[in-house]
Order: sequence, then structure tokens, then C-alpha cells
Amino acid sequence: MRYGIDQASGLRQILRQPPPEVLAVLPCGASAMRWLAMQAHQRAVLGVRILAFDEWMITGSFSDCVGAVPTFDLLQAALGHVSLVSCRAEALPELAVVSTARLAREMCHDRLLLQRCAAQLEHFKSQSDEWLIIARPCELAGLSAFALAAPRLLLVLEATDQAFAQGYSTLKELAEGADTLAVGVALAGPQAPAARQRVSSFQKRVHQSLNVTLHGVASVGEAIGLSVGSNEPLAYAERLLLRARQVRVAEAR
Repeated sequence: MRYGIDQASGLRQILRQPPPEVLAVLPCGASAMRWLAMQAHQRAVLGVRILAFDEWMITGSFSDCVGAVPTFDLLQAALGHVSLVSCRAEALPELAVVSTARLAREMCHDRLLLQRCAAQLEHFKSQSDEWLIIARPCELAGLSAFALAAPRLLLVLEATDQAFAQGYSTLKELAEGADTLAVGVALAGPQAPAARQRVSSFQKRVHQSLNVTLHGVASVGEAIGLSVGSNEPLAYAERLLLRARQVRVAEAR
């Protein structure tokens, strides 16, 4: 009898637990990726349970930087080939990584796959306080539905022309159709006056050309704390389903 009571109590705690905060992060430059990994590590050490969905498949990815490279992609779990557990790698007890590099490219083309992906997200909800979507630059193939569905996006820039160009092209895509509610920008690397001035000029250009307001932040925590107005209208899984359908329709045109 006591066992049943304990089970019911645990279930009530899970149901009361708020959903994870979701932040899409676009690291532009190698130092930006290292900055992000350091930020995630620091938050995990403080006890924040973080699950990172890593869309990168190359050396120097977020997974590489935190020393936790999953054996399988979440696509393989969605197809039923492997278990969800085998797609997850732990860097710390509070910091884990799931590879979504293949799933991010495939899920919009298959409705059943998309539904399975949404179900997998439900499984991960009770295990995390924050989800970080480690997105790819949009010029590669467009931002993924994972990134477009996030209510907040953080652009992490290193002080190079290429990084700023990647950041601008991403924000242009957001301005042309996404409903991201808050966008932050952070500078990776030395905070020299010239670099800070460059970010300030970038913010003004983005606002004037794209009508997108960039909020300067110094950490992932500040980006997650950005206001999204009167709460998010949809849960992340619902936003993901909507964004994936929109991506599919756009590609069919």
C-alpha cells in the first residue's frame, strides 16, 4: 500500500513540474561554441539540469566541447532502431547532450516521424530544467524547425566578419517568418572596447534593416530570462509541430 502512495506522490510532483525553458543558440565561430559549452558547464555545476540538442556533426561541436558525444542520433530512436537512452550522453549529472543533427534534417519530411519526435520530447521534459537547441547557421539549409520553434534565440558572435555575416543571415530568416519572441546577442572572447562597439553597431543595423530588436546579454542565463511578453501561447512541442508543417509547406512551393 505504501508503495502505491509513493508512486502517486511522485506522479503528482512530475505533473506539477514546470516544462523546461527552451533557448535556441546559434554559435557563430569556434570561440562562440567554446563560450557556450563553458556557460552550460557553469550552469550545470550550479545545479541547473540542462539537456542540449546538438544539431552539429563536425569536430568542434558542442558535444565535443563538453566531452559528451552521443553514440546515436535521435532520428534512430524515432525510427525505433535504438532506445532513447542510447541517444543521450552525460558530461555531468546535470548536463547531457542528445544528437539531433540527422533528425533536424529529416523530420519535416515525414509526419509520422514528426509525431514520434514530439512524443520523445515529452519523455525528456521531466529530466530537465532547460533545453538548449544548438542550431546550425541558416545559410546551410535554413534554420531547423527545432530552432524556429524556440521562443527565445541567442546569437553568440565571435569578433570576425564571417561570424557577423552568419548572424545577420540567420536574423533575416527569423524576420521573414518565424515567431521567435525574444532574441539575445552575446559576444564570445575578449570584451575589448572595439568588439563591444561592433556588436552595438550590429544591433542598430539589425533593428533598422530587419526590425528585430537584439537584447545584449552576457550569459546563457540572461538569455533564458529574456521576457516573452504575456507567456508563450503554445508549449514547445506544439510550436515544433506547427513550425515543421510550415517548413514542409514552404519547401513544397
